[in-house]
Amino acid sequence: MFRFPSPLRACSALALLAVTLGLTTGCGGPASNTAEVDMGIATFQQDSVTIKAGQTIHFTDPDAGGGVHILCVGKDLKCVPQSGAPAALDGADGVTFNPGDSRDIVFTTAGSYDVVCTIHPGMVVTVNVQ
Repeated sequence: MFRFPSPLRACSALALLAVTLGLTTGCGGPASNTAEVDMGIATFQQDSVTIKAGQTIHFTDPDAGGGVHILCVGKDLKCVPQSGAPAALDGADGVTFNPGDSRDIVFTTAGSYDVVCTIHPGMVVTVNVQ
């Protein structure tokens, strides 16, 4: 005949299960190879991000009516080519983001890269690649 466990035992078992799941979430699978950089209306939500060489940054512009962003590696609202920078961000014209757009860009070479918006003064995120 089956007997239901006491409420104390049932609660203890559930608590143990919750802790175990919390500690093992993500075990066995690959580590995330993507970092997130979010854009606001005229700023990045982060000042800097640190990643490893070969990692991807997911640049995203939420659909909040913030307008267009043009991103590139550069300084003072200008695209300035930099050795080792991802080709997508190293061009003279930059990459255009409309509200709701997102793109994944891989940084393969160690170094420090300032990603700027050529439209919004002070919109800079420093990507540190180790």
